[in-house]
Amino acid sequence: MIFDTHIHLNVEAFQADLPSVLENARSAGVGTFLNVGIDFAHSRAAVEFASKYENIYATVGLHPHDARQFNEKDFEELKALTHHPKVKAIGEIGLDYFRNLSPKEVQQKAFARFVELSGEVRLPLVIHSREAYSDVYSILKTFGAEHKGLMHCFSGTREDMEEALKLGLYISFAGPVTYKKNHSLRELVKAVPKNRLLVETDAPYLPPEPYRGKRNEPSMIVETVKKIAEVRGQDIEAVIQSTEENAKTLFHI
Repeated sequence: MIFDTHIHLNVEAFQADLPSVLENARSAGVGTFLNVGIDFAHSRAAVEFASKYENIYATVGLHPHDARQFNEKDFEELKALTHHPKVKAIGEIGLDYFRNLSPKEVQQKAFARFVELSGEVRLPLVIHSREAYSDVYSILKTFGAEHKGLMHCFSGTREDMEEALKLGLYISFAGPVTYKKNHSLRELVKAVPKNRLLVETDAPYLPPEPYRGKRNEPSMIVETVKKIAEVRGQDIEAVIQSTEENAKTLFHI
């Protein structure tokens, strides 16, 4: 079944009808979810939520938009949470120079701390990068030549993708790969090695065609998978199988 490697199940947008959202996803063929923490409170909630469901796992981290929230007390609490059996990655972390909701130097410092943590606890990274690929890779390289993790909702260039692959990272695509004008992104989908390709929703954000303008839901990932299969000239079931295997390998599930 489809493994959604990036979703935000604990945000307000899902609170009114989450059981039906999960049921619709199951009916659509989505079998496993990685529920992503975006700040200290959401990370704690993601772990608690994952503990209640066999097929839902969690990450802990601090989104670059909220990097200014970083403090040692909460960081140590998240570090303790990494030992929970349902925590499978460190994230969502990274750099975002498009919106710059936290100062660049604050983002960089927080990102570096979480990269260091991933090495200490041996968990892969879920990396957010927007107009910041060069600095993301530079910080990663200060902690070693290779890293386990994924580039979430990839939107970079061919060179950005090649650098990520050299670092050992997986490439994850979300709804934007279906957007009509995103020809360059679809070209990258063709080029990703089969064993490094992942799929995600980033729900409730970034719905695929033909759902743009609506709340994204995990069931809608089917449209993203269809487009990836079409672009790569593969059977849909083959894409589902390989991306699920890749995700389970990366997250040790």
